[in-house]
Amino acid sequence: MKCLPNIIWSVAVVCFMQFLVSTPAQAQDADEMRAMYVRFLNKKGWSPKVDEDGDVVFKTDGKTYFIDVHERDSEFFMIALANIWPIESATERVQVLKACDHANATTMMAKVYTKSNNVWVSVETFLADPQDFEGIFDRAFSAIATTTNSFVERMK
Repeated sequence: MKCLPNIIWSVAVVCFMQFLVSTPAQAQDADEMRAMYVRFLNKKGWSPKVDEDGDVVFKTDGKTYFIDVHERDSEFFMIALANIWPIESATERVQVLKACDHANATTMMAKVYTKSNNVWVSVETFLADPQDFEGIFDRAFSAIATTTNSFVERMK
């Protein structure tokens, strides 16, 4: 019976170590990430701003995009194009859902979905290092355009 406390202690240590390994990294704080995104977008000539929610917002080609900055998970990266299509009736909502399903099934990486009475398109991923977003940004941005076009084409 003297071994029982040792076994319990060993199990507790293993559980704690598993918790540490599974907790998202806090590699950079949110302000550093915002600054990193702003520098990158400024280099592209897109004049980013940080909004009241702490997201980095920028405009290009007449569309407003934002990069969602997560306070608790620096490995999460999301770029979104909000409000691409207003949903004006219950009948249109059915058509929108079918168009979303089609766009999601036929395009890569980006997802199109409803949020309240609007349609959004985003790319969401996890990055081992938050600075890795630069390596995927252009492809993610292109995926948003492709998915948006697929959705809009289906709505016509």
